Amino acid sequence: MREEFMMLAIKKAWEGVKTGQEPFGSCVVRGDEVLSSSHNTIRRDNDPTAHAEMNAIRGASKKIGSPDLSGCEVYATFKPCNMCMEAIKRAGIKTVYYGAGPEDVEYPGTPLELNVESGILWDQCLGLASVKYPPL
Repeated sequence: MREEFMMLAIKKAWEGVKTGQEPFGSCVVRGDEVLSSSHNTIRRDNDPTAHAEMNAIRGASKKIGSPDLSGCEVYATFKPCNMCMEAIKRAGIKTVYYGAGPEDVEYPGTPLELNVESGILWDQCLGLASVKYPPL
């Protein structure tokens, strides 16, 4: 079954390529059921977070009506980036399968040069962290 799910992710990646997107595809699977599959839509949506994995997670969450995707697996054509891995973890997904990774190709790295400052309106922001909300 793993090859079948990865083939779906590859098919989605090719669909994206045909529309001018980067060549990445992904699907979210629970048991034998594909909950969602997608490709990158960064250029179409003008959204730097619209990676294939993020789109597939959004679709799966919408389909089941919950952000809790415990018991699901992610199939991705390329190793998910840190943003996608964090979303995968936050969704409760414990297993990721991917085809290739940056170590397999000469993939251009993105230098991380950010200025980060903390402590602005610290007390009000800290107060928000104590707000009680229902679990997912």
